[in-house]
Amino acid sequence: MSAEVKYRLGGLLVLIVGAVVAWSAIWQPLQQAELGVDTVAWMPRIVVLLAVCAVFGLYFLLTGNRYPYRDVERSTLTVAGWLLFAITAVAALGGFFWMDMTLKSLGYR
Repeated sequence: MSAEVKYRLGGLLVLIVGAVVAWSAIWQPLQQAELGVDTVAWMPRIVVLLAVCAVFGLYFLLTGNRYPYRDVERSTLTVAGWLLFAITAVAALGGFFWMDMTLKSLGYR
């Protein structure tokens, strides 16, 4: 099996893990909020994990690491790595504010 196929399968695995985490950490609290329970517990930090899973999972699934995100010899990020980091940061912030505003609109603090 080639390295590119391994990266693509790894990306698929990361997306599956992200979907399972999103279901338990985002979908279930939203369902509880829709049902009107007294308190809804969610962990805001989980949004960062979901953003990492989504961005890097899609990156590896679509490119197979054709464009390396890090320079191993110099221990630095490449341009692709910095772009992935920026996209992950924006996705994490957007996800946090979306979840926060959704829960507030449903009457939760």
